[in-house]
Amino acid sequence: MLKRVVLLICLVFMVASCGPFSNRSAKVTTPVAPTKPLYTGTEFPDIVVPRGMSVVQSKSMVVNTSSFVGGVLTLRGRIKVESLIEFFKNQLEARGWELAGSIHYKNTLLAFQRPNGSCIVYISEPGMGLTTEIQIWASELLSPVK
Repeated sequence: MLKRVVLLICLVFMVASCGPFSNRSAKVTTPVAPTKPLYTGTEFPDIVVPRGMSVVQSKSMVVNTSSFVGGVLTLRGRIKVESLIEFFKNQLEARGWELAGSIHYKNTLLAFQRPNGSCIVYISEPGMGLTTEIQIWASELLSPVK
């Protein structure tokens, strides 16, 4: 009985692949539902953070003028350190930041630069590893000083 079922399935696949309904050159496209963005913007231009991280206001300070933005932004959430490292490497490099160096020991420090600014991302797991904390130290000239 099992042999007959397997033989019947094979026969159906063979007929379907050779029949008039088969068109190997046609591409079948299925609509993809829009996905929720994986990141959100910050006060810093071209610096994003993953969703799920919440700003810690008491540990954050950003100075924003017409020609400069800088300061520290502290965030907490439940995202694994390894995921955060890859996120920042990929997202910041895609936005014109160059990875200048990194330090990995108990915590991780990623240093990025570009001609008009610098950005340091410090990732740690304070406490018992239940949450992850990110500190983003950044300074960037937005326009030449007149």
